[in-house]
Amino acid sequence: MESYILPNFPREFSSIHLCLFQNVTNSASLRTRLVEAATMQGEQGDAARDEMDYGFVEASMIVSREHIVMAVYQALQAASTGTLKTRTVHSEVLLALHPSNNIADAIKRFGISGTTKTLLLVRIGSPSPTCDQPSVDPSQEVVDAYQQSLVDQMAELVDGELVSLQQLSQTTDWKAIKKLYKLHEISLRGTSEADDQRVLEANMLNTLSTKVVA
Repeated sequence: MESYILPNFPREFSSIHLCLFQNVTNSASLRTRLVEAATMQGEQGDAARDEMDYGFVEASMIVSREHIVMAVYQALQAASTGTLKTRTVHSEVLLALHPSNNIADAIKRFGISGTTKTLLLVRIGSPSPTCDQPSVDPSQEVVDAYQQSLVDQMAELVDGELVSLQQLSQTTDWKAIKKLYKLHEISLRGTSEADDQRVLEANMLNTLSTKVVA
């Protein structure tokens, strides 16, 4: 798992945790649980939503660490300024990944599906449970223990192999990426596939940043 602390955001949104899973076998049941948690009522519903309080991202639609971090940062900005376009900060990450503001299509393309094999879990929250109390500054030991508990929870939730985020680019579906972000018309030097993909990624990230400004 990779974790980032962003102290310039409110405490409840200042901690980011990213976990990448490959060879996932329970994506269909996870998607069902997400849908059920969203509509469940009462204490049972609250408990179900707590258990599924992550962003479930189709990792084959992510090209790099920078790609997902940019989307998370944009979602954090929306959450901290009260301008979310979706119901939660985690679903806002999916919208931030999409080149338009079509929420339904963003969830369809970047959210978990019944056939997802590579899954990126995103957790946005406080650096530790005690950080919900403004006067409390947790020790590094408390923060480390909390982060390990998140890793354990994610690993228990997902039936798959936990791998380094450095492997994100190995599963990217470039054909789908090019189609969604309309990258087919970009002129490429053709010196190497890796160089071409860096050019495409730069243009894609520029599209997302322009979307925010617009």
